[in-house]
Amino acid sequence: MRNEGDAHIGLRAYPPRWFRVVLVVARYLVLGISVLMIVWITRDTIDGINMETSDEYMSFQFWVCIFFLADILLETLGTPRDRRWRWVGRHWLFILVSIPWLTLFDVAGVRLSAGLAYLMKFVPMIRTGYVVALVTGALSSNKAVSLMTVYVMWVAASVYFASLVFFVEESPVNPAVDSWGNSLWWASVSMTTLGSSINAVTATGRVLGVILSAEGLMLFPVFTVYVASAVAAREQRGAMTLDSFRHHKIIRKFADTQSTATHVEERSEKGA
Repeated sequence: MRNEGDAHIGLRAYPPRWFRVVLVVARYLVLGISVLMIVWITRDTIDGINMETSDEYMSFQFWVCIFFLADILLETLGTPRDRRWRWVGRHWLFILVSIPWLTLFDVAGVRLSAGLAYLMKFVPMIRTGYVVALVTGALSSNKAVSLMTVYVMWVAASVYFASLVFFVEESPVNPAVDSWGNSLWWASVSMTTLGSSINAVTATGRVLGVILSAEGLMLFPVFTVYVASAVAAREQRGAMTLDSFRHHKIIRKFADTQSTATHVEERSEKGA
């Protein structure tokens, strides 16, 4: 019979090592598939291709969502049985965003507006953001660095996706938005709250401008605090190293003095 210690060790070892390896591989596959989806959406957006009428893209996004749901199932099975429902309750949002809504709407005959349908294509990317946070935390032992990496990726993703949506909504009616590059420039300067020579003329564009400016006001101070804290910590470590060096020199000098005094005393005793 196993004692309580063995049972405790077995509980801590759950899930087994091979299952944890499968989870890690699945997370990296989620990242890779997400990058492929982003490239596909970007290419079709710039080329002006309607992805709703593309059977290839609709089939691709359907199987991507199925894989995301399978990954969530693996995550659930990798959680101890007594905590699985609690895990599902905390991650219900990622389950919802992984459902292939576009395919379900298409099968049900529900027709979405062009703007809403385009936004729905990015919904599975929310799952990607969660996986990025998990992978970043696993690769970095420093929580501050891990958090900073997530912030940087959040800013980059916000600017990127906002530029795509802005281009889709503004390019047909705004002469200033004649390329995706101009849209990306607008999103970048809007995030930094510097302002742009390109003015939004649609309701979606104006809302995006407000959201990006609000994100910039909230996130950029975090970068400032992080840099200031990193510099202060480095200076503190340098000061501690210098103090330790000085303390070592004082102790060594004192030890040398004591050794010299002892040597003189010994010679004096021998001479006497």
